[in-house]
Amino acid sequence: MLANLNSLTTLQAEWHGVIRMREHVRDLVISTFAVDAIRSPSLANILYNLPLVLAFEVLKQVLLQAREEGNFIDCQTQLGDLIDHAKTSLPWIDWQHLRESVKRRNEDSSDCRLFGDVQCLQDIANIEAQLIAWGIISA
Repeated sequence: MLANLNSLTTLQAEWHGVIRMREHVRDLVISTFAVDAIRSPSLANILYNLPLVLAFEVLKQVLLQAREEGNFIDCQTQLGDLIDHAKTSLPWIDWQHLRESVKRRNEDSSDCRLFGDVQCLQDIANIEAQLIAWGIISA
């Protein structure tokens, strides 16, 4: 999907950072569970929001690059606007789910609310699947 190999390499490295952070969070939650099973789920709900924020940022950067390469036209820089304008121009696995995730993220961030761990992991997986489908990262 992207022709700029430098941007593609950078985006792949950023996604690798998402995966590393998700794994570190998982390890921390597991080790916390071994010590304090009562607090571990709450900690997971907090911590998994970190790699989710990074995953949304990688998706945004991919869409900005796709726009720069002429795949769609948009003058906005917000992720929701980018997704909306790329809806018919790019091949999506599940555009609606990603759009709802971004909308939920925007609504919850204004209230300083966090997603639960299961929601975070599902949203990260959906972003990852989309990036694989676009050929940004490999499975």
